[in-house]
Amino acid sequence: MEKVIVIFRKGPYGQINSLEGIRVAQGLLVLDVETDAIFIDDGVFNLIKDQNPDGIGHHSVMGALEAMHRYDIPIFAFENSLKQRGVKPEDLDPKLEVKIISLDEFSELLLQADATIAL
Repeated sequence: MEKVIVIFRKGPYGQINSLEGIRVAQGLLVLDVETDAIFIDDGVFNLIKDQNPDGIGHHSVMGALEAMHRYDIPIFAFENSLKQRGVKPEDLDPKLEVKIISLDEFSELLLQADATIAL
């Protein structure tokens, strides 16, 4: 079985990268491709609980992320990105069961993948 990692680098609002990444990850499952989602850089902001973007005219990405989780796509957050942005583990939505990974773990996941898609 192939394995693909979808890397989320952008925040949840102001562009379509996050929602498109979620669609890509779900589409890969339909093709029977093992898929992981890794959130790095500003992408870690996607994982923050209690988002309410109504004031900026956007829908929350949380429903799509929860669906991705329900489809058994593992969700990882890069520890260094969280620290650099002042995001604590308790700030992350517990429903997503995010696994925080170190640089070594991130590297290992990349080595195990057949392909990566970065958005």
